[in-house]
Amino acid sequence: MRDRSESSVASGEDAKGRIDQIAEAALRLFARYGYKRSSMDDIAKEAGVARATLYLHFKGKDDVFRAMLAGLGRQVETRCREVMAQDGPFATRLAALLEAHHGTGFAAFGAGEHLGELKAVMVSIASSELEAFEAIFVGFARQLFEEAEQRGEITLARSGLSSDALIKTMMRAAAGAKLGALPSCEDYLSRLREIAAVFAAAVATPDAAKTQK
Repeated sequence: MRDRSESSVASGEDAKGRIDQIAEAALRLFARYGYKRSSMDDIAKEAGVARATLYLHFKGKDDVFRAMLAGLGRQVETRCREVMAQDGPFATRLAALLEAHHGTGFAAFGAGEHLGELKAVMVSIASSELEAFEAIFVGFARQLFEEAEQRGEITLARSGLSSDALIKTMMRAAAGAKLGALPSCEDYLSRLREIAAVFAAAVATPDAAKTQK
């Protein structure tokens, strides 16, 4: 027989699992139909839970959206950590990090017609979650630059910019790679690899640059 503390832990784990289940269902729904066209009833149906259960965990659709973005952030962070644990040339790891963060986010929203609407919703009702999501890439990219410079693979001074300035510029480039006719996921990943190649070349040491040719 479990005591109260054990029951509380189990209850907490069940609640977290249910929240994650709802958040993942909401992500699928928002990617498919957009934010405005998705109702709380739709979310409950997609998640396979009763409407009362949905409202037990969330006050409304805005709360679900914020939980969805936070959950996606956790998935992206896990993928970024996996990239950081791998060996390989700086340019290869930078491309993998861009794909793990920006590529995963792009693919998660279906790379479809609702991408613009969902980004606008993020800015309007989930700014703190969006900031946390973007900070994941900043933190890992900064670590990657620092480690590569310590190993002599790159010299940041060659670019004339600090690592933070480079990272912010890279993020703007990744966002710009979606402009115009919306690319497929495959095309977007190809563009991210090209961005990584350009930025890696900008800071590569002479010896590293010769190796890459």
